[in-house]
Amino acid sequence: MLLISKTLSQLLLPPGSLILLGLFGALFWKRWWGRGAVILSFLLLWGLSIEPVRDSLTEPLEFSYSALKIDQLKTDGTAIVLLGGGIYENAPEYGGRDELGRYAMMRTIYAADVAQKSGLDVYATGGKPLTQADEPEGEIMRRWLLRLGLKEGRVYAENASNNTWENAAFMKNMLAGKGVNRVVLVTSAWHMPRAVWCFESHGFEVFPAPTDYLTEQESYDLRSYLPRWTVLSDSGQALHEYLGILWYRLRYG
Repeated sequence: MLLISKTLSQLLLPPGSLILLGLFGALFWKRWWGRGAVILSFLLLWGLSIEPVRDSLTEPLEFSYSALKIDQLKTDGTAIVLLGGGIYENAPEYGGRDELGRYAMMRTIYAADVAQKSGLDVYATGGKPLTQADEPEGEIMRRWLLRLGLKEGRVYAENASNNTWENAAFMKNMLAGKGVNRVVLVTSAWHMPRAVWCFESHGFEVFPAPTDYLTEQESYDLRSYLPRWTVLSDSGQALHEYLGILWYRLRYG
């Protein structure tokens, strides 16, 4: 099921969907709607590759919750939960060892910062879905948290979950006997609405701790309206998240 859902999402989201739309239009080029499909595919490609369109997609996700204010945290019965964001497999610079991808590393660095400032324990959660990694993501994040200065006995790992819903479900089981009923939830800002919904659905009180924002924080200039491949990637990530929210509501709601 996980492989099927990931495959379908790749076809439904850019660039796959734009390629399919363009190919469909090319097959029926002699018809006006065929030519229209090709033109639409190019317009969508341009639009999704510029910052203002990207930001119109990412901003509603990323600013659903404010940045964490550590001085307002309730520390009693509270722990930090760090969600995985992808494994960087067979990293050459680390001798072929599995390490953290961009999103996971940014989340881990921020979780370490929050832990050092708050004194809270950290629970890293993530398995190794659809990868050939030797280590589960939770264990890799735990290793990095220790390298970033946290102490043994303050960092734990859950290594079996395959998605955000399972992150919440397995954390519920793991924290049930520890008197923890509220969590400081660390994940990418664009992923926070779905993550909060999952954890609240499992009975947690959630303090969102978003990080690694995609939305542009400065004013636009001429280059903002020119297409860029990294912006297309960000737009695709936002569309993937909207699709994920819909899928979770249908499957788990």
